Amino acid sequence: MMAVFVVALCLVLAVAFGQQYPKVPVEVYYEALCPGCQQFITGPLTNTLALSDIAAIVDLKMVPYGNTKKNADGSYTCQHGVDECTSDVLELCTLYKLSNNITAISTGENTFKAWPFIQCMELNEGDPNAAPNCFSTTMANSGLSYATVTDCAAKEANDVQAQGALATPAHDYVPWVLVDNTLLSNNNLLTPAICKAYTGPTPASCKKFAAKATADVCYNK
Repeated sequence: MMAVFVVALCLVLAVAFGQQYPKVPVEVYYEALCPGCQQFITGPLTNTLALSDIAAIVDLKMVPYGNTKKNADGSYTCQHGVDECTSDVLELCTLYKLSNNITAISTGENTFKAWPFIQCMELNEGDPNAAPNCFSTTMANSGLSYATVTDCAAKEANDVQAQGALATPAHDYVPWVLVDNTLLSNNNLLTPAICKAYTGPTPASCKKFAAKATADVCYNK
């Protein structure tokens, strides 16, 4: 009886702790072939999420749509061409099909699950030709098949891009990065911004960062 009481008490304390110290929302609006987006995703974001104590306090949402424009006929034109649309759609479909819920693109609920694939794609400069290998090496244990993703890309591209458009706020450039609902003015300051926003005990990694003075972006023309 005492053991059950202790376990129950620990669960109550754990829930209370989680409610007392909510995770920090981090939203990344980007496009696959934007050099500045690639630099941010493979640099500051990768470095931040590699710190387990920082990743543990982050509620991550990534939306690959960026400066894409919807045409009068309902199709979409991406800032860096057809290959960017292809890669954006593959990443959007992955975010969608991980739970088979298209609104996951807007909620970000599947972003951490899709992160290894997104990261691999951006390490390969957003090249859609890298997608099959990226998917097979990073998503083998996800329960999602690449065939499902490519089928989505072939049949539901406009749907996922429409959802990406709905999920993307007005912005001046990408990557457009929000930390705790506030625009990050220097994307190289991601880790300290998360540390500053977190209301819980300071993670050890918050004391170990450094930043470059400026960050590259792709302007919304």
